[in-house]
Amino acid sequence: MDPTIALVPLRAPGHGKSRLVDVLDPQQRAALSVAMLSDVTAAVRIAGLAEVVVVAGGQAAAMAGRDLGLDVLLDPPGCRGLDDALSAACRRIGSHRHTLIVAADLPRLRPDDVRAVLEPDAEVVIAPTAAGGTGALLRRPAAVIGSAYGPGSAIAHRALAIAAGACTACVDRDGIHHDVDTFTDLVALTEVELGPATAAVLPQLLGPRPVQHEPVG
Repeated sequence: MDPTIALVPLRAPGHGKSRLVDVLDPQQRAALSVAMLSDVTAAVRIAGLAEVVVVAGGQAAAMAGRDLGLDVLLDPPGCRGLDDALSAACRRIGSHRHTLIVAADLPRLRPDDVRAVLEPDAEVVIAPTAAGGTGALLRRPAAVIGSAYGPGSAIAHRALAIAAGACTACVDRDGIHHDVDTFTDLVALTEVELGPATAAVLPQLLGPRPVQHEPVG
């Protein structure tokens, strides 16, 4: 088993994904978040990481992690945003540890995607999303750079690594490239292979879809 510890941040299920508010109610967004968390953490475990910890932004997120049999680190009081939450989590597990931060909204993630991030002989490995975010961030050790999540975080993490003089690699994988932020992202999932939990919940979220008929003649 790889000694790297995986951190999977989960904010309050049902309250995030603001760009889905018009099409999914809080219960549906929560169901989607928990399903994707299940698939992501399963892929990470199968890839060989024995320690998978949910960095939980509230009791609902903590419960979702515990229901999946995962260890949970609840954000401390006064925590501001994802970077603060991850910093607090790393202090608690030990900044000397190798850490892989994996986004919780990657329903196409496969064990081979995780292994591809772990493979490079580099201190910092960045796997970007299509929108320029960071789907996965490997730090050897966690203290080699801080985190800089938000718009354009892949470039921001690379800049931090360069400034720190850390050997850096970038990995582009389909299973990490495509996260779920919009209804278009959600509908696109019907055309690709998904983790089992997301595949099971998706029809409940999209409802009956109109059948597209080819024009005659």
